[in-house]
Amino acid sequence: MSSSSARLPHLSCSRATDADWPDIITTDARAFAMRNPLEDAERDDLRAKVADDDVVLIRDDSHHTRPLVGVSMFYRMTMTVPGGRPIPAAGLSWVSVASTHRRRGILRTMITALFDQWEAENQPVAILTASEGTIYERFGFGPACFADRVSVTPGRPQMRAPLPDETTVRFATPEEIAVTVPELHDRWTATVPGALGRSAAWWRPILADRASERAPSASGLHYLLHADGYASYRVLKNDAGTVAAELNEVVAITDDAHTDLWRVLISLDLIPSLHGAIPVDDPLPVKLTDLRAVTVTGHKDEMWLRILDIPAALGARTYDADLDVVFEVDDPFRGRGGVFDVTVRKGAAIITHSTAKPTVRADISVLSSIYLGGTAPSAFAAAGRLWTDSPTTLRALDRAFATVRAPFAGTFF
Repeated sequence: MSSSSARLPHLSCSRATDADWPDIITTDARAFAMRNPLEDAERDDLRAKVADDDVVLIRDDSHHTRPLVGVSMFYRMTMTVPGGRPIPAAGLSWVSVASTHRRRGILRTMITALFDQWEAENQPVAILTASEGTIYERFGFGPACFADRVSVTPGRPQMRAPLPDETTVRFATPEEIAVTVPELHDRWTATVPGALGRSAAWWRPILADRASERAPSASGLHYLLHADGYASYRVLKNDAGTVAAELNEVVAITDDAHTDLWRVLISLDLIPSLHGAIPVDDPLPVKLTDLRAVTVTGHKDEMWLRILDIPAALGARTYDADLDVVFEVDDPFRGRGGVFDVTVRKGAAIITHSTAKPTVRADISVLSSIYLGGTAPSAFAAAGRLWTDSPTTLRALDRAFATVRAPFAGTFF
């Protein structure tokens, strides 16, 4: 189909076919600075996770080779909202525009095509992991989950909690990993807002742990199992012989599992440093006898979110306090904002279109950022990006949207 949004008539927009995939793989390897295009097994993994009809392509028809100059796609994912309910989420990914064809409306054309599809399918939210922080707010996305990058010094600190009488953590065999780890992840996902579920197609490449998908200096994944969680890490050794461990995941359903898994991680033999990403509210530092053993080396937006259907999305989550506001939402990209009565009682919300005078105003990107509890409404009010009619209303918003646990996606896509 022809694109009405792109600025050159010879740019065409279509959905993927089998014949397009070699070009897709080559184009994205170039766009995302991969050393080489994906190998056959990795291509098969990717295609198992995405349907051709969920991939948007832009080609330049002015040349006889019709080069591929734009790619975008989405995964059909599930995301846990506050309260523990999983909802569908369109996971926008692999978005790229060839450097030879910038400033021609290609990105907007692709995003518009996907929004048209999501809205026709009544998707409640879209999500993404952003390679750059300035691209997606114009489309209504806002950062919703964050993570701290940390460096931990094993051996120096000890857990304050006493050592359990029986060993609760063990190194897992490949057979145990395949059976147990996905089940533990499902249990964990239900406890964390923003957590993304993993289908069998998602687990296949994770469990395969192919050498082509990790750094040459990295080992395969080592898994630690607990009855209520697991942890995985790699050992890194550079050309100079320096050794470190890279934390892949710590999935803990209970506080005891978190303590016992970390007790082992900080006791790994011959590992002078351990690096990885943890939730911003992770209790690790206060569990240790030396909190300085955990150094935050970075803080980043882990996942961005865009509410597509305001009543459906707001009605899907639970809330920590009662609320009565009239919320005016501006949505300049899609025009799906408006004025809504938001009433919360005993954690459940009723959202209806309203003609009343607004008591809260914000852009759709702001509403999307506060949706999972990752940023308080008062932070956006302080930045001049959210307006309320009174300090009382703002405090009520903060209480209602607050969550016991900080949102954490846990899956990169």
